[in-house]
Amino acid sequence: MVDSIRDSAYPTFISIIEKGKSTEMLDSPESVPATLSPLMGKKVEAAPRAQRVEANPGQAERLKGLRAAYGYQTNASFAAFLGLPVTTYNPAENGSRLSIDVATRIVQRIPGMTLDYLYFGKPDALPLDVLRRLGLMDPGKRTS
Repeated sequence: MVDSIRDSAYPTFISIIEKGKSTEMLDSPESVPATLSPLMGKKVEAAPRAQRVEANPGQAERLKGLRAAYGYQTNASFAAFLGLPVTTYNPAENGSRLSIDVATRIVQRIPGMTLDYLYFGKPDALPLDVLRRLGLMDPGKRTS
């Protein structure tokens, strides 16, 4: 009878049972010694962070100077003055690209401010009071 079972559709089942008598177990976590997965490799030290390069050179310093010139100590208070979330304004002051939304809000809230000054540092079209406030013109100097 056992021979007829071996010849039928169950030969693999019988062979598994017969192999089970030996010390080797199939399809069991205990059958293979534990090995490290490639995902569990040694931790590699992170490479040092690259220095952040400003999108527009000097833009962050202009924004910090603008904030200080208008009497705001923190970027959070200046962002509140502009009506922007800190998470929207802060990256621009830290060297990320100044979005057009933030720039137009600054131009709307500060009379006389220009996009040319914010993006490129060109003070040509700024009014005298803004120039003096930013320290780009001597307070006593007059122009004709």
